[in-house]
Amino acid sequence: MRKRSRKMDLVPLYECIYNIYKKYNIKKFPIDCFELVEKCGYKIKEFSDLTVKKQKAFIELSEDACLIDDTLYYIEHSVYGRIKFSIAHELGHIFLNTDSEDDADNFASHFLAPRIMIHKYRCETADQIHDIFGLSYDASNRALMDYRKWYENIAHATHRPSEPERQLELLIEKACHENTDYENEEEEEEYKPTIEEIYGDMQRTLKAGLPIPSEYASAYRMFRKMGLK
Repeated sequence: MRKRSRKMDLVPLYECIYNIYKKYNIKKFPIDCFELVEKCGYKIKEFSDLTVKKQKAFIELSEDACLIDDTLYYIEHSVYGRIKFSIAHELGHIFLNTDSEDDADNFASHFLAPRIMIHKYRCETADQIHDIFGLSYDASNRALMDYRKWYENIAHATHRPSEPERQLELLIEKACHENTDYENEEEEEEYKPTIEEIYGDMQRTLKAGLPIPSEYASAYRMFRKMGLK
């Protein structure tokens, strides 16, 4: 039976999420939940790896994923976005130290697609959330609706995101900046026409009866002395 919970306070939720991002060096989206499980000290395996007896116990515990001893098992036949969400849901139980299914769902949704980052990336559709954050389309739709409530609250009530949300945004911004190798980037050189190209342009311009561009004024005077008519 699902244990219901009241609406979560986003400040402590995002304090938790920010600390996880920082501790486990999460720098980009979509988040690799498989890697995160292993960083947290757990093994991760497919449902088919369980014995028949444990498979029956698994089904009684969860439809998608569950933690048995030190191993997180998941149903491998689901779409990838749902698998990720299910894994994040189980991590929510661990990080929040809660049995509430609703709280674990909320954690997974905000953890995988922080509302401030949905805003940062200017996502206006569920497709965009799906593409950037790797949620299933169903979870992307729910995240989009929740984001709109989040934005309305900021626009008309608080006028600013919570401090841990802002810290999370800055953490990702810093990571993106650090991942940009400016020294190895090839600078695009400003195109400079050759003297032959300038001469040809002037000939075509004069034949068309058009005025000489101001940037070619000095070159035009030089070519006049050389006999250009």
